[in-house]
Amino acid sequence: MMNQMRKGVGGFTAKLLLGLLVLSFVVWGIADGFNMAGSPNTVISAGGTDVSTREYQQAYGQAINRVSTQLQRRPTPEEQAALNIDQQVLSQLTSVALLDEEARRLGLSLSDEGLARRIANEPAFRDSSGNYSANTARLVLQRANLTEEQYAAEERKMSRRIQVMDAVTGGMALPAAFSDAMGTYNGERRTIAAITLPPIPASEIPEPDDAAVQALYDDTSEDYAIPELRSYSYVALVPEQLFDPASITEDEIEAEYTGNIADFTTPERRRVQQIVFPDRAAADAAAAAMAGGQSFADAARAAGRSDADVELGLRTADQIPDTVVRDAAFGLQPNQPSGVVEGLFGPVIVQVTEIQPAEVRSLDAVRDEIRQQLAAVRANARATEAYTAIQDSLGSGATLAEAAEAAGLELTSVQGIDQKGRNADGQEIENLVGGSDLLTALFLAQPGTAAEPVNFATGSYVFFDLTDIQEAQERPLDEVRDRVVADWKTDEGDRLQEERAKAMVERARAGTSLADIAAEAGLSVQTTSGLTRASGPSQIGQPATMAAFEGPQGHVADAPASTDGSWMVLQVTETSLPADPRASVQAGLVDQMNDMADNDLLQGFVARLQRDIPVEYHQQAMDQVRGVLQ
Repeated sequence: MMNQMRKGVGGFTAKLLLGLLVLSFVVWGIADGFNMAGSPNTVISAGGTDVSTREYQQAYGQAINRVSTQLQRRPTPEEQAALNIDQQVLSQLTSVALLDEEARRLGLSLSDEGLARRIANEPAFRDSSGNYSANTARLVLQRANLTEEQYAAEERKMSRRIQVMDAVTGGMALPAAFSDAMGTYNGERRTIAAITLPPIPASEIPEPDDAAVQALYDDTSEDYAIPELRSYSYVALVPEQLFDPASITEDEIEAEYTGNIADFTTPERRRVQQIVFPDRAAADAAAAAMAGGQSFADAARAAGRSDADVELGLRTADQIPDTVVRDAAFGLQPNQPSGVVEGLFGPVIVQVTEIQPAEVRSLDAVRDEIRQQLAAVRANARATEAYTAIQDSLGSGATLAEAAEAAGLELTSVQGIDQKGRNADGQEIENLVGGSDLLTALFLAQPGTAAEPVNFATGSYVFFDLTDIQEAQERPLDEVRDRVVADWKTDEGDRLQEERAKAMVERARAGTSLADIAAEAGLSVQTTSGLTRASGPSQIGQPATMAAFEGPQGHVADAPASTDGSWMVLQVTETSLPADPRASVQAGLVDQMNDMADNDLLQGFVARLQRDIPVEYHQQAMDQVRGVLQ
């Protein structure tokens, strides 16, 4: 279960800072226990466990960033309050603090060996080949603004939480009857016989009188209105449009190659073996035996180690997390055992059986690759320079047109666009820069107020200026009369079709066969076999599928067909249940339902912890953090 939960966290920093917050814990009673005093560095105290202002600040910042991504701008303090961001973060951190306190009370811990294993297995610390990399780990921690000590402490907390949660949910699974019921529902198959009534041509539907046209217009006049239209001017910053590999010179390529030769070098790799001993005496005895001629393999077997136990595989130096073993391995000649070294997991003897020397790719082999990379860097730099230039100009009081000119970019104007990206005639505007992200921001913008640039793709922004708002207005009936008449005929055709279909249903229920009913109408009966609730919509449409599963074998019903204006009269001629219901359950669905059940258990457990463990909230510390973030 925890694997599923950890997959749900979007990034490495979020995993560390929010821990188990992927769970939808809601902790009630937060209003109780607020304290104006307390440590200035503590936000929540749950028994003997504290949540620091750093943790609160980072969790609160993460929450604001998620909202900012949706709004395409930072929410105001008033909007943050309306969205209850503070209460959500407080509730989530309280859940984590209660789990940590329960782990502390139970005396749960994580050994150094277990911590090292978790670090080595962290996906974020793996290089492009999927192996642990010390350099990658350091870079990831730097980006997350975490020291190695802070990360280790967070991992120990995470491990203890997992132990508590596994104790609550371990072995829990929904009963087999649940899967059987889902499988039976999803896997039931039906055969139907059906008559499809084709659309009635508009020419065969009588023209409506003026009263009918006026009535439909009065009821639906907003459907024929001109929507609110907004006009704007914009400047787009798209790095791809600035991408120009031809502008990169040979001198620049050679300088990049020479200055970053390590990037084009495959580091030395060694096939490493190690024997870990329970104590120094055993290690020294093995070292003496190998000095007397015993092979490394025999020494390993004598120590009770299998081939798999001693084999580390082909590794670069960065791929060996134990620095002592790393230094020993990369100082050896092939097939020459090291002396005893004190590794992370105890005394170790190391041997190298293969050395693959470092390889440097030639300039000719990487020339095009470097050209593309430098062009991408230059495009991003140009976009960043332009972004800064526009921001500086706007901040100095310049208009968007002046800012665009200062940045050497083109200002484009768009006249009259609605929220769906259509012009006044209802035609969709093609190649709309910024797409739906821009439209959302445009229709939230206020006249005379500077709008934030819209980030609509990676590294791509659009600055815009709302220039005009044309309020929505109704069109007079005379202007849209043809559309109203066409819509009235469509509705009338549907009404006549449904009336005709229901008459056929009544006859079928009274005993007349569908074949006879179809023959009288000059139509035919089609048979559809193997219909399921999932496959039906693509075969006969959703309404007809629902009608087909409303009753038992022999059931007769009518429904709109999948083609506009068509209607269907159907009869269920055969039903069959799946022989193996569980085979009809979608892959992962049972696991998903089990996770939901686990989540319910954990919510109840956390609620129980809150009743048993005193929780205090330190208002001043929270106010100080929010004051900085808002």
